[in-house]
Amino acid sequence: MKVIGKIGKGDKNLKEDDLDKLKYNLILDYISKKVDISEGKRAVEDIIRVIYRYQPISTKKIAQKTKLPLPIVAKVRTILEREKLLKRSEKGAELTEKGLKFAENVLKLKYKTSLTCKTCKGRGIVLDEFFEEILNKVKIWCKKRPVVDTSLDQSFATPETSTYRAALMYERGDLEGKNILFVGDDDLTSLPTALTNMAENIVVVDIDERILKLIEKFAEKENVNIKTVKHDLRNPLPEELKEKFDVISTDPPYTVDGLKLFLSRGIEGLGNEGIAYLSYSHKPIEEWLLIQKAITDMGFVISELIPNFNYYEGSEIIANTTFISRLIGKDLKPNIGDINKIYTGLVKPVIRYYKCLKCGKIYKVGDKIKKVEDLVCECGSKKFKMIKREKIKNQND
Repeated sequence: MKVIGKIGKGDKNLKEDDLDKLKYNLILDYISKKVDISEGKRAVEDIIRVIYRYQPISTKKIAQKTKLPLPIVAKVRTILEREKLLKRSEKGAELTEKGLKFAENVLKLKYKTSLTCKTCKGRGIVLDEFFEEILNKVKIWCKKRPVVDTSLDQSFATPETSTYRAALMYERGDLEGKNILFVGDDDLTSLPTALTNMAENIVVVDIDERILKLIEKFAEKENVNIKTVKHDLRNPLPEELKEKFDVISTDPPYTVDGLKLFLSRGIEGLGNEGIAYLSYSHKPIEEWLLIQKAITDMGFVISELIPNFNYYEGSEIIANTTFISRLIGKDLKPNIGDINKIYTGLVKPVIRYYKCLKCGKIYKVGDKIKKVEDLVCECGSKKFKMIKREKIKNQND
């Protein structure tokens, strides 16, 4: 559908600039409704602003900088191209002459420079030689991680991310002499934390025995103290772990109930007060309001939130990045939701279509084949690329 040219014939009293502005605002409204963006036309403006500042720029980079899901950005980009506001190049998206006019005359964009620190990339901290040495060791161990289990919403953070998390805890005074509980640790953040030799005690609770065995091997080889506990967090923490910790760290499933459950188990470990490091996906405002309320109801305040702090090996839907927040808690109380809907696949079930990178055969995952990790092509290949995803409709709809 072309938006430009569908209005304006009866607006003879409007000046040309006003008419252009009216047309372009209609485009913003049309795109935001067409793509069903919770943030509305402001999200479309943000996408155009990011392209204006950083062009040419890839779709993934746009998603990271706008904190919008990758599929949403891709849809908006397609429509902007159809409206001749955007063009593709080998290096990424660029504004056309018409798009540039819109950005500067309607959105009033003028400055094309990023003020994000090029050294820390917005994290606010820089690794010194001590932490760089730790990172080099963590890289070796991260290569030994098992295949992700997507049914558990696993998506491994990069070794850099895990090390930066430990460095952030150190910088904020939450590492030296502290008792630290990792509520799930498929990202192996306990490794760089232990390698600092600063924490008093480190305990990892996780349901995945493969992850725990790797951490145990690491602790033995590197001669550091990490206690591992295999535990399903849908059940209360073991009694010996309750009210024993000063700090918790968690990267829960990216659902409201998943966040509630993991933070609640963390509260059991903290007791009445303490510090929580929460890594979580950037969300639409409606969902973020629920998350913010859940955090507040538990007794936490968000003292700090750093966007794009965490990067992952995978997680294309969220453009491979999430934020980290530091929560301060007092008079804490658990707030457990529906423990049967903590994983994304249970809340928003989808069918994904994967294409074999060797022979091109397409497979459907999410029905008979539950996980891409279980997929083996007829040609013998295990390498696939996701080409399409669709929601599973409720039979009662």
